[in-house]
Amino acid sequence: MLKRYVFMMLAMISAMLILAQTTESQMKPSRIKFVSQPPPFSQRGVPYVYTAHAISSDSSAIIRYFMDRMNPIGLTIDSVTGVVHWTPVERGWYPISLIARSTKGDFETQRFTVSVSGGNGVAQGKVTDTLNIGIPNIIVEVLQATSPSVPGGGCFAYAAKTDNSGNYRIAGINPGVYKFHAVSPSPQYASQWYDGKTNPTDANKISIADTPAVTIVNFILRGGAINLPKVTVSGSVTDSAHLAVKNSGVFFVRAGFALNGRFSLDDFRKSFEMSGGKGDFRLEGNSLHVYPVKVDSLGKYSLQIPQGSYIAFAKAPGYATTFFLDQSDLLSATVLELRKDSAGIDFTLSKLPPVALGTIKGSVLDSTEHVGVPSRVIASRDRWLSKDKFTFSRSYVVDTDSLGAYTFDQLLPGLYFVFAVPLGNYVPAFYSTDSANAKWKRATRVVIDGNSVAGIDIYVHKIPTSVSGYANISGTVHLSSGSASTMAGAIVYAIRNNVAAGFAITDVKGNYSIDGIAPGTYTVTVDRLGYTETASKTGTVTYSATGTPGNAVVDLAMTPTSVGQTATVQPGQFTLAQNYPNPFNPSTTIEYSLDRSGIVTLKIYNILGQEVAALVNGFQNAGSYRAVFNASVLSSGIYFYRLQSEKLSQTQKMILMK
Repeated sequence: MLKRYVFMMLAMISAMLILAQTTESQMKPSRIKFVSQPPPFSQRGVPYVYTAHAISSDSSAIIRYFMDRMNPIGLTIDSVTGVVHWTPVERGWYPISLIARSTKGDFETQRFTVSVSGGNGVAQGKVTDTLNIGIPNIIVEVLQATSPSVPGGGCFAYAAKTDNSGNYRIAGINPGVYKFHAVSPSPQYASQWYDGKTNPTDANKISIADTPAVTIVNFILRGGAINLPKVTVSGSVTDSAHLAVKNSGVFFVRAGFALNGRFSLDDFRKSFEMSGGKGDFRLEGNSLHVYPVKVDSLGKYSLQIPQGSYIAFAKAPGYATTFFLDQSDLLSATVLELRKDSAGIDFTLSKLPPVALGTIKGSVLDSTEHVGVPSRVIASRDRWLSKDKFTFSRSYVVDTDSLGAYTFDQLLPGLYFVFAVPLGNYVPAFYSTDSANAKWKRATRVVIDGNSVAGIDIYVHKIPTSVSGYANISGTVHLSSGSASTMAGAIVYAIRNNVAAGFAITDVKGNYSIDGIAPGTYTVTVDRLGYTETASKTGTVTYSATGTPGNAVVDLAMTPTSVGQTATVQPGQFTLAQNYPNPFNPSTTIEYSLDRSGIVTLKIYNILGQEVAALVNGFQNAGSYRAVFNASVLSSGIYFYRLQSEKLSQTQKMILMK
């Protein structure tokens, strides 16, 4: 009897799925995105007003606005106009989540954090050189010097850029004790803490009162990297047969500029953040941080550069770009500490084989505002989960343009992980069709075999200002627990309240330092292609009563891996991947690829074969896509999702477990 019942149920489900194949009307796809940008700051007792605005690719779609869960008490949104009203009653940091939903069934979520201060303090001053001449474009940071005592657990942080005369002004500062930091984006001047200090521990504290009275803080900056003593670097560029590569070039790039970080006197992350994508940030560009030189007819070169920390690489047409010591990966490239004349900085280039080379194109985008983010983008060929027949040029690096667009060309055949290191205060992320993520095992690999793949867009998250401070977490990443072997090129993250507060890249000795974070307890985690983290750890940083940072030391371990949950983009195939996560509650992501353009539907059915949701319903171009299914209104159980094109269909099962 039971077998007969199961057979009848399966027959009913099959019939319902066949019935659902009825051809849909040929309408345009309804894809929504927010185009409005919320104000990040507010004041206690002052109305916060923001008009959320989203658009749909289908002009006939009607959009309505709603609040997601966990919004501040008292916040409202008009479902028709999208106008948000809220009057904060307490200082702190408040996460806000809004949803735009169209009548075509599509939706998009906008998440952001509003910093609520309650102060009337004002700080202003002038930044000059030793000749009392004002310096423009200097970034002045004002960082709270006491442990947080407001909702959200953050520390207040403010920043401004000096004008053409070197003047700056910051208003609306919350009353308290602060430390001031002047950051120079140019190597002509050395950054400093007030007053003339090289580190935050020794910096003078400044009290800001809750009045319109102005606190004056001036800086006098000394000469920086450009005025440091020069050193001469020299070497050669040859091929694998030890013959000179005559048309090659060598580049020495200041390490902080290359890796969006802090090295010695260099502090570039804040500079990139405040630049707004302006200026030449390319590794091979014309900025003051890049020093190029051409080799002579014998493949030799010699170059004078200021003392400092550098990353060096060589390149030539038809050859694979190589960093010093035969590295192809920017993240694990050796940082050269050049304090005296250094010879023998040699490079060996490998000639690209006569095979069809491929191309990857895409953009790096802000996950909230959907605007381009200038970045370094790294494409690494997978040699851990699949066979790789080439032993060189396993990683490539390119710069995006100012709008976040990038192009890799001359890629050898293989499966590629694509990783973005955004310039400024963003968290790095892999390309993934399910979400913006910082873990390689959730990344989506891209297949290259002489083909061109476009639309490989990487979404990155901003690091909120509420976690900005001057403490740090440092340590070492080892190759297995208790091992003396260390790991270069790993990304270490400090996470609080499920938000990344900072990150750092391990050096050749496996050391890292996550700087610029506020007091609090953080989960410290690490990721590196081809390796699995042994265990995440926690680290707590504090400020003393005198504002001295209590830093944390956290050592981590990783082990080699051959197992990973990675999806693969297969151009030219019709595929429907297993949803992730599964089981899920209440949302899950569905990935799929189309072999050709046409009318597509992606629908959800319950165990009786009844349609409960339509995620996609209209025309789509060939390529790879993802859709998010929110089942918050459904009950626990088994559901089916079905991808249907004009000629093909696939069905998968998923489990909702509340």
